[in-house]
Amino acid sequence: MNYSVQQIKFECFSYIKEFGARMEDWVIGAASDPDSSLFGELALDRTDDIWMWKPALSPAAARAVIEFMTSRYRLERAWPTIGDTPARFVFMYRKRTVNA
Repeated sequence: MNYSVQQIKFECFSYIKEFGARMEDWVIGAASDPDSSLFGELALDRTDDIWMWKPALSPAAARAVIEFMTSRYRLERAWPTIGDTPARFVFMYRKRTVNA
């Protein structure tokens, strides 16, 4: 199932609300293979980190979500887009907190 721009934005806000933190504590990007990107290249932990990905209707839709979330809500952009382009999977994860 592919998701519209509005559906992905809703999912992003739902995660941020459920798992907390400031908007600046989240990173958003696009990938053609989100599993390899998140757990390989970015080295996220499947069980300990907070993450999600959603397939957008198109690469342009994925870019629209990312532009909206980074420009309006100050999420950090995972740059450059990871993997082959055009990438239509939008991913988002919460940065790890360092315990003092």
